[in-house]
Amino acid sequence: MKITELLVDDSILLGLKAETKEDVWKTLAHSFQEIGAVHNVEQYLADVAVREAKGTTGVGFGVAIPHAKSEGVTRPALAMARLEKKIDVQSMDGSPADLFFLIAAPTQGEDIHLRALSKLARLLMHGSFLESLRTAKTQAEVKAAIEAHES
Repeated sequence: MKITELLVDDSILLGLKAETKEDVWKTLAHSFQEIGAVHNVEQYLADVAVREAKGTTGVGFGVAIPHAKSEGVTRPALAMARLEKKIDVQSMDGSPADLFFLIAAPTQGEDIHLRALSKLARLLMHGSFLESLRTAKTQAEVKAAIEAHES
């Protein structure tokens, strides 16, 4: 499985205006609904909030990776947002986040969200990867940056 297999162009949002992490989740979850990956946004968002209550998904370096398995999810999907301004996510290193990767997974089936988390975590160790995401001007440039670092 490659990250780019889960990521649809319409779920890559650049320059998103958001005040809270919940605002980001809601916007990205609706993008999942638009592509048919989530059929019950409210259920999915509730499950993301339950997961977040167990511990922050702010992994540091200005990145958050909220995720959940949910009955509201039809098929696995990944969305990405680059925010216009950083927001507090109680990250492990205390840094506010401007890059969000939201992962949706159905409750049945394999733990694809854990594999996606693992792959993202490895990619995030490369400063050049983060820089390429922060400077990408289009959805295509974001996908190209991910593909280049995934190979």
